[in-house]
Amino acid sequence: MKERLLEFFSTVFIIGLSWHVSMNYNIVVFAPLFILLIFFMKNPFPINIKYFYITLAFIFVFVFWSLLNITIYDKVNLEVTDKFIRKAIFGVIIMGFVFLFYGKKIDLLKKSIDYALWTILLLWLMQLVVFYATGEYIDLLQPFAGAERAQRYQAYFIQAVLPIDFIRPTSIYIEPGTYAVNTFPLMVLSYLNHNKITRLHKGLLISYFLSLSLFAIVIATLFIFAVELSKFKFKLNKKNVMLVFIIVLIVSGIVFYIQYRFIDQGGTEQLGYRELIINHWLALGSYDTLFGLGNGQVVFDGSTPALIEDVSFLFKLTFEFGIFALPYLAILVYISRGLPLIFLFIILLSKIHYQIYIMWFYPAALFMIWHTERRNKVQYQE
Repeated sequence: MKERLLEFFSTVFIIGLSWHVSMNYNIVVFAPLFILLIFFMKNPFPINIKYFYITLAFIFVFVFWSLLNITIYDKVNLEVTDKFIRKAIFGVIIMGFVFLFYGKKIDLLKKSIDYALWTILLLWLMQLVVFYATGEYIDLLQPFAGAERAQRYQAYFIQAVLPIDFIRPTSIYIEPGTYAVNTFPLMVLSYLNHNKITRLHKGLLISYFLSLSLFAIVIATLFIFAVELSKFKFKLNKKNVMLVFIIVLIVSGIVFYIQYRFIDQGGTEQLGYRELIINHWLALGSYDTLFGLGNGQVVFDGSTPALIEDVSFLFKLTFEFGIFALPYLAILVYISRGLPLIFLFIILLSKIHYQIYIMWFYPAALFMIWHTERRNKVQYQE
């Protein structure tokens, strides 16, 4: 019974880490965290020194960025910096807790990641099935955001040319793209746990493609490439021929999708925002381009703000901190050593960003799962 409760609250905690929109997401993270803390207090143990160094490195980076915000960046106000600091403090608490709590519970961590992904995927599937069975879309965010929340599930660009009421489920997220990029770090961790593509991963990848979000399709495609090409051997056999055919088919589909949605249909509002941001960045002086503009920057088109992270994680880092983003990237590269770096590249390409709690959880979980497993394997071989 105790183990089941532990797995339940651990799963809820991880789901909460990836769920950051339309509500006070501190509640969904720290409520299960405090419950898990009760289990931890009964069996405390000292933190591994390497875990301590990783946490200290992230603290150094965020303290450094906070100092930059109140010194050289004259466009950042104190309210934005205060919000940045509070999020960083919460993030450090979460990272420290993950290291302390799961340090001796790696198996629980692995199970909880899979359970969290299964829960999120099954909710996505429920929305899909219920809509086509009844015509009703179950909006899981509506109870928290209100009845007037903008609906992001309609495939409006398909409905413009085809008499099909097609939808793109969002699970617990605000839009299909967010569903994909917020679950992708968990899928990478799950894949490393199993060292193969499981039914869970296949289900997630299929849902990414069916979401018809360009971000989702691209990261799903790159993930498949990374996994398959890492095992690829140059042999003329049925498997390799099929792999090449599938790759060509996916790439052709992406090209057609981009052509149809962003050119034939004249682009979208979101694409226009991204173009506005990139043009704004290209118009900056060399000083602002090199050193960045500081945390919390947005670009306005009239009265409408355009989010910097909507371009990509890497662009947000470059736009806001310039060369001062290198220490953060160096930590991520260090933690990702020994893995295909394309996994990290995909995350940096997505529109997730450093202030979201899942990006405090991911490096901590990755370091424990990947490097702990490698160390144990070496010791076993010796």
